[in-house]
Amino acid sequence: MDFHKKILIIRFSSIGDIVLATSPLKTIRKAYPNATITFLTLDKFSSLLEYHPDIDHLLAINNNMTIKEIWDFRKYIVRSNYDIIYDLHNSLRSNLFTLWSSTPSFQLKKPRIKRAILFYFHKNYFDTSFSTTKMYHEHLGPIWRNTNSPVPLTNLRLSEYEINKAKSYLISKGVLSDFMVLIPGAAWKQKQWIVKNYVKLLGKINNPVIMLGSSSDKICSDIASLCHSVINLSGVTSLRQALGIIANAKHIIGSDTGLLHAAEALGKSVSMILGPTTKETGANVLLPDSHSIEKDIWCRPCSQNGSLPCYRKKQYCMESIEINDVLDSIPLA
Repeated sequence: MDFHKKILIIRFSSIGDIVLATSPLKTIRKAYPNATITFLTLDKFSSLLEYHPDIDHLLAINNNMTIKEIWDFRKYIVRSNYDIIYDLHNSLRSNLFTLWSSTPSFQLKKPRIKRAILFYFHKNYFDTSFSTTKMYHEHLGPIWRNTNSPVPLTNLRLSEYEINKAKSYLISKGVLSDFMVLIPGAAWKQKQWIVKNYVKLLGKINNPVIMLGSSSDKICSDIASLCHSVINLSGVTSLRQALGIIANAKHIIGSDTGLLHAAEALGKSVSMILGPTTKETGANVLLPDSHSIEKDIWCRPCSQNGSLPCYRKKQYCMESIEINDVLDSIPLA
């Protein structure tokens, strides 16, 4: 029996990767239904996992911890006497936290060599069935070996109060129902579709559109200045408030960014516009009604997260995506 088992799961960042980590989390909970599961992440992302049914304790740390603070926290982890540790990040920090630990640990092995060959030599040695959620599962040890079970979908949870509060807020903005959410921003500019294309796309959508993003997403203000019908809430909502709005939406459109993955974890279909990233880098959709909009261009993917500047005379991977490519993926009213 696993009544007294204590399990630690580590995934620090970012939003999209934490969301994808809820798939193996479900498998771990299924294998140990009575265990106490603690999820360790960064404090700026921890609200993402509030109310999650498979998490008993949410442990959050600051991204700017000193080496001494990390070392002291490592001692706390050792004193906590976890029975199993699943390191789904495999970073320097996660390795320091588990250093010299006698606890049985299962650690994600990232396909760095395959990705480097793909980025620099454009040779793809990934299995055609590769996905990040499947990759996580392949490093869970015996609970996933010799199983033909399907990889679970991702999952986030909101309270009824949060959903209704978001609905009331939208009504105050004149949005009653059947609205869509646009999330055009991304951590790196190379992952963002062209502003003028978004504006033309919005002109063809009859549904109300709410735009979400952070205060640093300049693309949101650029779109809002050219399209006055869109309701721009970038930089206005908290992470939980943004999730509440998404949970009330009909469909989500945007870049390969964390909130698109979060939308699917809330059961919402998405249209994910892909440029420099592909499924081999974690950029893919999971739900049957979702769509990845991408072009088969020899130079992509070119980096893990789209951070590298395009070395060609123009960014063909984004500029080749036409308005109708995105429009055809949207369930219009």
